[in-house]
Amino acid sequence: MTVRARASLGVPLGLLFIAVVGVIDWLLLSIVLTHQLPNEQINSLSFLCGLLVLSSLPVLAILAYQTISCASLRYRLDRNGIVIWRGGRRWTLPIGDIQEILPGSEVEGDIVKRQGLRWPGHERGEGQLPGRGQIRFLATRPLPEQLLIMTPAQVFAISPRQPEQFLTAFEERRLLGPNRLLESEVQHAAWLTWPFWTDHVAWVLLGSALVINLLLFGFLSVRFPGLDLQLPLHFNSLGEVDRIGGRMELFALPIIGLIILGTNLILGLALYRWERAGAYLLWGAASAAQILFWLATFSLLT
Repeated sequence: MTVRARASLGVPLGLLFIAVVGVIDWLLLSIVLTHQLPNEQINSLSFLCGLLVLSSLPVLAILAYQTISCASLRYRLDRNGIVIWRGGRRWTLPIGDIQEILPGSEVEGDIVKRQGLRWPGHERGEGQLPGRGQIRFLATRPLPEQLLIMTPAQVFAISPRQPEQFLTAFEERRLLGPNRLLESEVQHAAWLTWPFWTDHVAWVLLGSALVINLLLFGFLSVRFPGLDLQLPLHFNSLGEVDRIGGRMELFALPIIGLIILGTNLILGLALYRWERAGAYLLWGAASAAQILFWLATFSLLT
């Protein structure tokens, strides 16, 4: 049988956190769009607001992933063992490895050295259970309302709906004995095991390109209030000005740089699995492009 985790505040609170971050982003963008851009009054405050919105995107991604993980948490019990699903991961516990299942209320002592992002109704992460060893939380209820699956390697804390019935069903299936041998394992979704997530070279190349681009946005934002309304934007082969435009057009340089970065990021990801060196070349070229846009900016402002 497969049962969901017990209902809790985990999902509503996760959605609330996402909404709060979204509202803050909307307010920050409103400051820029409503009070500054229409009058071309870009300044360091504009850049700071944009930077805060950009910084919030990873936070939103993490909150969304954790909220989905909480909503998808479920447990399957049969005569061969227990399988736990959460957020693209699956833990398989063979029936022979399960020593016993205890209610969390029967465990004495406090959890120490607990790690992992969590909030009320979303119990995750790892810790140390005094006298029992390492414990992994895969639950939606606090410890007194959890069931603790004891195995030789680790303790798994779960919170199925109707825990008494779950315990009864476990004992019935254990008495039947397995008809198929399972292996104790943890399986991850393919996207979680992609080497890109731990590729330091890739992150350095992409991070450098992004930082250089953001610094150019910041530099122009700080300089913007003191610039003339009209500026020379292009010179002919003789060094004479052949195009004059508004100062807002200066932001075309970092915007184009950002487009190049995004394009090279997508192309590099498509190439990464088959030709990692080619992906590195694309991402390194994106960094070089940002430097060229810096040089172009200096030539226009000096």
